[in-house]
Amino acid sequence: MTNPEQRKLFLASLILSAAFGGLLIFIKGAHITLPPCLFFRLTGLYCPGCGGTRACIALLHGHFLRSLIYHPVVLYGTAVYTVYALRNLLALLAERKGFSIKGITSGMAFRKIYLYIAVALILVNWVLKNLLLCTFHLAL
Repeated sequence: MTNPEQRKLFLASLILSAAFGGLLIFIKGAHITLPPCLFFRLTGLYCPGCGGTRACIALLHGHFLRSLIYHPVVLYGTAVYTVYALRNLLALLAERKGFSIKGITSGMAFRKIYLYIAVALILVNWVLKNLLLCTFHLAL
């Protein structure tokens, strides 16, 4: 990981992850009541982000399949970030200690395809949930 910008971005992501983890420990066990979706209340249809909060909560409780059903982009984002963090951590350690790890020659850089996949997941999820709601009256 010789790129200084990539190193700064990685370290910032680690700091944010640690802060988020600390927040989770602080609010663990607290009952959180969330306001209803304004888009759903006004239109009767799901918004592109509907289910995202429930997906995060399910993921934090270890319910991976439930998280995937609520909103697949949450699990996708978590998986991409986990691979990003591990690859960059290994690359940083290898650079500092002067050893090589088989298959890890550099850290993971941002590619637009990751964003395109996330947008596609959001759109497919949105259309599918609204089709199920309007056609079969299945409220997810």
